[in-house]
Amino acid sequence: MNVTGLDLLFLEVNNLEESLAFYHDDLGFETESHTPENDPPMATLRAGRLRITLAQNLETMLRRGRGAHFFLGVDDVDNYYQRLRERGVELKPPIEEGWGGRFVTLQDPDKYRFFFVTWDEK
Repeated sequence: MNVTGLDLLFLEVNNLEESLAFYHDDLGFETESHTPENDPPMATLRAGRLRITLAQNLETMLRRGRGAHFFLGVDDVDNYYQRLRERGVELKPPIEEGWGGRFVTLQDPDKYRFFFVTWDEK
């Protein structure tokens, strides 16, 4: 079996509308579906080949995001940083820490931590 990459993130969130605004408005992901009337309320977004499904579930965890960090590749992290800033996202400029990529990091409303990284050429 060959793993070809991360295709879907399924995240349980406290507030679907707040999370949807973060991923769509702040990060610029495309909304594929939004079904607030479902039980649980859900939305699916796309960024390139990656899909993120958000499911509003208030009972599963008191503190989300703990121990989970997501690394999403971008073509040009400096350009992506500028696009985020233009959308009003507050974050620190891209940095390199010696592990093979230049990145920016931020947290979604449920404290899931995302690294948007341009990997070093090897």
